[in-house]
Amino acid sequence: MVSSFIPTNSAITADNPPVKNDGWYPDLDPDDFKKVTGLPAIHGPERLSAELQSAMIEVNASIASWRAIQTVSSLANVVSAAYGDETEKLVLYRLAVFYRARAEFVATERDYDATKDGHAKADALEPTASDWKRKSQETLARLTGRSRAVVELI
Repeated sequence: MVSSFIPTNSAITADNPPVKNDGWYPDLDPDDFKKVTGLPAIHGPERLSAELQSAMIEVNASIASWRAIQTVSSLANVVSAAYGDETEKLVLYRLAVFYRARAEFVATERDYDATKDGHAKADALEPTASDWKRKSQETLARLTGRSRAVVELI
């Protein structure tokens, strides 16, 4: 008797519940995260939620001093340009968290092809964790109005 295993991702592609934030910053949608960052649909809802929550905590902590000087009841109420149904600040915050979370996925796993050629291809094509973290930091600088500088050590 021959048995086979046919993997499916039906449970993984189901709608994932929003990841709750602290009330001042918006809750985030794991499905939006996957779409925006191109994350493959191989991760379960628990892993998605955990990485998004971790990224939220890091981002929230890194801009805590900026938040402390805000006098409005939520990020949605911070005066900024509107892009469709969202303000610039909401868009930038969401992207900063998404980029930070994507950096963690890149840092902790590799594509399934573990051959030498597979590693070389992955290195050449996939942005590194540092690239994703840099994008997150640049987005946070724009969000908080900090100047951005690129410094390279020699």
